[in-house]
Amino acid sequence: MNKQKKSKMEWFIIIGLILLFGSVWLLAHWNLSRQPPHHKGPGSVGYEEPTPPSDLISK
Repeated sequence: MNKQKKSKMEWFIIIGLILLFGSVWLLAHWNLSRQPPHHKGPGSVGYEEPTPPSDLISK
């Protein structure tokens, strides 16, 4: 098979797509890592009721 060298435009497209998909993947995983786990809601094992601030209790 005759292998042709890729042109500069093809390299720009390839690298641009890699950067685009990589940044979307990183942003999605960073955003998911900042969300609380869905299985730690009220009624689940290991869930601790949030305690209200002490200034609200004393009033």
